Amino acid sequence: MRTCVAFLCILLVAGCAYGKTVADNPSFMIVGGISAAAEMCLAGGVGTEGAAVALEPCAAAVAAGDGRELWRHLPNGQLASGVGDKCIGTSGDSVVLAACEGASAWEAQGNGQLRLDGDGQKCLSQEGVSAGTEDAAARGAISASSSADAMVHGASMAVDGSSSTFWASALNPSGPVTITVDLGAEKRLSEVAVNWEFPAKAFTVSVSMDGVKWTEVYATDSNLVGTSSISLGAVPAAKVRMVMKEAAGAFLGHAVYGIRSLAVLAPRLRSIVEDCALAAKRADARDKYFKAYVGGAAPGASKALRSEVTALEAARESVATVVSELSKVLTQISSCRGVASLMRTEGSSNVFGQSGLRTSEGNAPSKVARDVDRQNGLDAEGVGALVKEARQVIIAARSALY
Repeated sequence: MRTCVAFLCILLVAGCAYGKTVADNPSFMIVGGISAAAEMCLAGGVGTEGAAVALEPCAAAVAAGDGRELWRHLPNGQLASGVGDKCIGTSGDSVVLAACEGASAWEAQGNGQLRLDGDGQKCLSQEGVSAGTEDAAARGAISASSSADAMVHGASMAVDGSSSTFWASALNPSGPVTITVDLGAEKRLSEVAVNWEFPAKAFTVSVSMDGVKWTEVYATDSNLVGTSSISLGAVPAAKVRMVMKEAAGAFLGHAVYGIRSLAVLAPRLRSIVEDCALAAKRADARDKYFKAYVGGAAPGASKALRSEVTALEAARESVATVVSELSKVLTQISSCRGVASLMRTEGSSNVFGQSGLRTSEGNAPSKVARDVDRQNGLDAEGVGALVKEARQVIIAARSALY
């Protein structure tokens, strides 16, 4: 059965475009034996020393197009990145990318384990309940610098898992409003997903390990849609902070921010080394790994895609700015025909009407397409939502003019 699994992974990779082939030392994927909804492959941050080496769905890793799932043997037994100059090493019990000089060697065992050479008692394994992604914010502590009512619309309402509650700031806040999530421990964050109740037009997302030094990972001043999906790759952080600087619309004439749900997504598993005998007792085969050879990789297609993302983002911001300005004009002309459809009415859930991309089943993007978009920082659904919002504003403008 494992041979079949490896063969399927080879077919998956073979579907990509390959250029240079290194026949004498071919690249391979390291497929995990752990029980999961999809095949899991060991992947590393390409060229980034200290980056976690983690299990990712094979299809998602391939979709990134940067070779993160590819490895090759070095003569001294080390496992090197197939497209970079780093090797699989250790930092404490964590498994990370390290400089190949002095990095550990690994020896494949007959029972599927990868043993750390030089320490016959340690093998590659995984720490965590199960494979997949978790919402780290659901277990964290959340706070907000402003809340309309702590009991009814407090910060905890953004992470309580209920679709009927939401956090809201006080009306007409005098300055930026901050919402902070303490994850309780270091996580490798892959995405921040926000379902807005009252969207912020301008906001930033920052991460921190200690709550003192913050690194900004996302910023926009042209958000108009009801959902925001912010890809973070695998940034390490223990805290996440959102700073909202300008509201996208108004509630009964008042500026306000609101979040119905805030999710901070992170992998459940962490690659570690642990006692080989103990790892062998794990019921889900998290200590088993198998090689699936491939010919080589040509990341040209993904590079071409990523090179266009900046231009797309610039175009998106330009459209959003124009739509925002037009919306302001329309909301000031409340007597115009057609404008009411854009105005927030009491009890409605979005500032400018229902936001979010809605597609028929036949037009929904495939999982492969979604993986490619997510891994390359392309928010196709967000762009679609903005186009829909722009269409609504244009229709209202036409109704007001004619």
